[in-house]
Order: sequence, then structure tokens, then C-alpha cells
Amino acid sequence: MANTDNKNNKKFSLRKLIYNDKYLIVFSIITAVIVWISTSMSLSPETTKTITVPVNVDFSNTAADQLGIKCYGDTKIDVDVTVNCKKYLARDISADDLKVQLQTNAVTSKGNYEVPITVSSVNENADFNISSYYPTVYKAYFDVEDEKTLDIDLTYTNDDFVADGYVMGETLLSEKVAKVKGPKSYVSKVKKLVANVDIENKLKSTQSIDITAVPVDANGNAVDYVSVDTDSKNLTVTIPVLKEMTLNVTSSFTGKPYGVDESKFDVSYSVNKVSSAVLEDSGIKDANIGNIDFSQLNVGKNTIKFDVTTLDGIVILDDVKEITVTVNVPSTYKTKRIAVNKDSVTVTNVPDGYKANVISVNSKEVTVIGSKSNLNNDKIGVGMVVDLSSYKSDDISLGRDYYDITPNIENSSGCWVYGDYKAQIELVKK
Repeated sequence: MANTDNKNNKKFSLRKLIYNDKYLIVFSIITAVIVWISTSMSLSPETTKTITVPVNVDFSNTAADQLGIKCYGDTKIDVDVTVNCKKYLARDISADDLKVQLQTNAVTSKGNYEVPITVSSVNENADFNISSYYPTVYKAYFDVEDEKTLDIDLTYTNDDFVADGYVMGETLLSEKVAKVKGPKSYVSKVKKLVANVDIENKLKSTQSIDITAVPVDANGNAVDYVSVDTDSKNLTVTIPVLKEMTLNVTSSFTGKPYGVDESKFDVSYSVNKVSSAVLEDSGIKDANIGNIDFSQLNVGKNTIKFDVTTLDGIVILDDVKEITVTVNVPSTYKTKRIAVNKDSVTVTNVPDGYKANVISVNSKEVTVIGSKSNLNNDKIGVGMVVDLSSYKSDDISLGRDYYDITPNIENSSGCWVYGDYKAQIELVKK
């Protein structure tokens, strides 16, 4: 009986639990919390939240793409979406909960389009409503792509940017041309590429400046939707700044034979001094207008003309385009005619796989100049060489053609050959 009573005493009794103060307090607290949470959720105030959703613009695999039509507009846009939701949910709603799409099938031909934008929730049972969004359309121009290559023209905001006593040399662009690319109807409007150079300081030294080429129409207005492509990342212009100087005119002799003293020659110029501009640190002290080869010099008076508009490192400021050099070879030098023929000609550096045959020379004699004692040598001769390595491959062809001869004096010194000579060479495959 005692065991039975103990078991009965251990049975659960709701009545005892209700009348147990400790359990009743715990139960009341739990019930109150549940009721509070339930009431708070159901009675929570509504709020709004604006979320920015980044969108990549992509018209690939669309009808426009299949027609070769490209989009010329922003490649990325932001859409601001406003949602309504319970206040306690607002913090957890993000861009990942929203799906923003462009109705790309709206574009079927070229022209300006306002492509509709749609916004929806990723989850169909989302605990929020989309009240509004902006923008509601994506604006862009659509057309087939075209391109063309144009020269880059320079303009200057300020023309007077070189210090007194200095002049500007010929500007050097890192790239002289650039490719214009964009919608065909807009590319056709581009008439030239213009890069503006803006320099405020008075320059005394050469400067390199980054510039931007802008496509413009016939009226000088910038053309929209068109890009400019260059080979290098940055387009630069180098502006040489040259120091004004007065230089003595000089020239140089080339091909001078051993033992000849050219100081005995009388050399004069049609212009002795020129107003010039050179790089200040170039070390240029004279205006060397070019080389006079001994093959140009006969006994007596010789005149050679030089174009001085493109001298290396020197800009002639005077209105001088050409300077004539007069060289008088003294009468102490004599001339001698020496017979030559095709057997006197040697052809060197013949291209692999070819054979060179000497057909003829354009003169039966060459004029040799030297002192009387040197010319009286009975063993004096002239070797004649045609060096094909001095020609570009495009200038060498099968068949017969004339090539320059380089003459060499044999068995004597202090002599040179006057004049230009050519040999007819026949190139055949081996």
C-alpha cells in the first residue's frame, strides 16, 4: 500500500500546478511575452525604405544584337526602389531581394529608345510591397557600329606661351591619327579630331603634355556617342622650345681620299650666317647644311645646292629655303680618263637563291681626279662595286635593272672618281 501511495503522489496534477505560485508566475510571464510579440508584429507601423539597385546594361542575345545593333549609352545604371513594409522588417530588406530588368526586346531597329525598366521582388511571398522606382526607363541610342581613321589637329588656348628669345619648334604627337568608333549615323557626322593644348606659362624648355582628342562636326561641335581609340593609353604632344641664335653656315666633306687636304679648297656660301633656333642644350654652334661627297667635285668650280628647310636640330628663322655652296678645286689637281667595262663590276650581297649577271655599265670611261704625280701611275685602276644590301627588298626584282656603282681607286692614293655611274644587272633564280 505504501508503494501505491507514493506512485499516486508523483502523478502530474494540473490543479496543484495552478495553485503553485512559482509555476504560475513563470507561466504568466511566458504567456505575456508571446502576447506582446504577437501584438507588436500585428500592430507594427508601416514604413518606407529606398534601396539603390545597381544594374548592368546588357543587350547581348537580343533581337537588337542579332541585327548587329549596339547600345550607345551607360553600361551601368542605378535604380532607386522604394518599398512599403513593417517597420521591424525594413532593416533586413536589401538589393538582393529585388529583381530589376530592362525590357530589351523593345529595341528592334536603330534610333533613340526609352527602354522600360521593371522591378519585382525575388520572392513571390515577400513581406513588402514595391511602391515606386526611378528611373522607370533606360535612355540610349541604338545603331550599327562604324569606324574611321582621322588625323589629329591641334588647337591652342593661348598662342603666346613661349618666352622671349625662344621659339616653338615643330610639335610632335605621340600618335598622328586615331580611330573614331561609334554608331554609324554619328560617325558620319565627325569631320575631324581636335585636341586642345592649354599652356599658361612662358616656356623656355621642351614640354610634353597629355591631351584629349575630341571628335567634332563641320561646325566644330562635339559629336555624341562616339569614342576615340588610340594605340597608347595616353595621347601626348611634345612641344620643342628652341633658343634663338645666329649661326655660321658650314658643310662637311664625305668620301675624302687619304692624303687630300680639303683646306686647300676654296669653299663659299650664298648665305654665310642664318638666324636660327636650336635646342639650348644641343651643343649646336654652326648651321651644318649637309655633306659634300668628293664624287661631286671636279677640278675648278663646283656648285651644290642644299635644301635648308629640314635641317636636323635646326630651324632657319630667315626666309631662306636653299643655300648654294661653291667649291673650287685648285688647278694643282688634274683629271684622267680610265676605261671601264662590265668586267670591272663586282656585285656583292646578292639575295639567297639568286644569281647576278652584269650586263653593261652606263659609261665606257670614268673620270679620276688627283695630283699629277698620283695620276701618272701606270698601274692605277678603278674597281666598281654594286652592293645590293644598300637596296630595300622591294627595290630588287627579277630581270634587268640599273643599280648604283661605288667606285674604288686601286694602286694609288690621293685620288677620287668624279661623277655617278650605274651598272645594268640581271637577277635570275639559281
